[in-house]
Amino acid sequence: MTKRFFVSVSALAVFLTVNFALNFIVVAKSPTIISYRDNFKAFASSDFVQRLFNLPEWEPFAEAYTDACDNAIERELSQDKLNQMLPAEVAQDLRQFIESDITTRKGVQTVFQHLDAIIFELRADFDDDDIDENLKDITDIALGRTKDFEIDFDGVLAFIVDINPRPLISFLKYFREGTDYKFIRNEPDGDFILKFDFEYRNRDIEFCCAGVKLGVGRYAVIFADDDQISRYCQAFKTGRYSKLDTTQKKKELVVDETCFLFIDRQLKLAKINSNGIEFFSKIKGVKSTLYEEKNKLQFEIDVKMRTVEDSAAFRDLLTGLTALVQLNTAEKSPEREFLQTVKINAGGTNVSVKINLDNPEVWKLIAKRLKEVTDKIQNRQ
Repeated sequence: MTKRFFVSVSALAVFLTVNFALNFIVVAKSPTIISYRDNFKAFASSDFVQRLFNLPEWEPFAEAYTDACDNAIERELSQDKLNQMLPAEVAQDLRQFIESDITTRKGVQTVFQHLDAIIFELRADFDDDDIDENLKDITDIALGRTKDFEIDFDGVLAFIVDINPRPLISFLKYFREGTDYKFIRNEPDGDFILKFDFEYRNRDIEFCCAGVKLGVGRYAVIFADDDQISRYCQAFKTGRYSKLDTTQKKKELVVDETCFLFIDRQLKLAKINSNGIEFFSKIKGVKSTLYEEKNKLQFEIDVKMRTVEDSAAFRDLLTGLTALVQLNTAEKSPEREFLQTVKINAGGTNVSVKINLDNPEVWKLIAKRLKEVTDKIQNRQ
C-alpha cells in the first residue's frame, strides 16, 4: 500500500510541477539566481522535529489539520466534479483511490519515510532586452488569465527518494504514446526520460521528467527541459549533484547577486520607479540556513551588501523593525521574549541574523500557535 500511495503521490507531483519545465543554457548566459537544498529525511530525524512531534499540542493539531484535508478532498474531488474535470476512466480510477484506506496523514507519513532530499536551482537569461516572458506568464496565471503551462525557467527540480520511480509510468495508460508523450530514454527496468505535450481543458501542457537510479535504494525524479534533461540525469549519477551530502540536518536557500541584478533590471525594463526598488541593487547575496548543531536547531540569515554604508543601514533597519514589533507585543509574552533572543550583527559589508531555536520561548510560541491554528480549524468544520 505504501508503494502504491507513493506512485500516486509522485504522479500528482508530476502534474503539480509542470510549471517547472526547465531549460538549462550556458552558465555565462543564464547564471544561477536561486538555489534550494533540503535534506528532508535527515532533518525530519532531528531532535527539534522529534520534540515538536512530542508536544501535547501537536497531536490535536495534526488530527484537526489532516481531517480537514480529508474532508476538503472528499468535497472537492467528488465523482461529479471529477467527471467534469477528467476523462471517465481517469475519474473513476481516481475516485476509487480516494475511497480506499489512503488518508492525508498516511500520505504525509509516506513522504517523511521515503523523501531523502529536494534540490532546486533557478537560472535567468540576461540577454533579453524585454521583460522576462516567464514573469508575464506567472503574473497572468496568478490573475486567473488562461495561459499554457509552458513556463521555461532555466534550471532543475529534483527529488531524491528511496523507492524506484519507474512505477510512475503506470499512469501513461491514460495518454497516447507518440501524441501526448514520448520516451526520450527508456531502459528496460531502468532509467527513463519522458516528454509530455498534450492539451487539457484548452491548455497546451508541456513538461519533461526523468527517473534515474543513483545507487542501491537511491533514485532521483528530475524535472528539466527536454534539451538538457539528459545532462542533468548524468550530473546526478556521476557529476556534481552525485556528490551532494544529504545526511546533514539542514535546509538551505541561497539567493545570488545575479537574482537581485535580474530583479533590478526587470523593474527598470518595466519602468517601475517606486520608492525603495533601488534597494535590490544594493544587495549582493542572501543565504538562509536552518540546521541542527549539537542537537540544537539554529537559523541564520547572512546578507552581503555592496558597501559598508549599505550594511550599516540595513542592520539599523532590521534592529528598528525588531524593536518596533517588540513594542507592539505584550510584556512577558512568548513573542517578545523570543524577539529578544534575535541577534543582528554587521561587519564590513555583511549583515547576519542568528536565532537559536532551541530555547524555552520558542517552544512556548510554537505550542501557542499550534493551539490557535487547531482552534481555528475546528471552528470552521
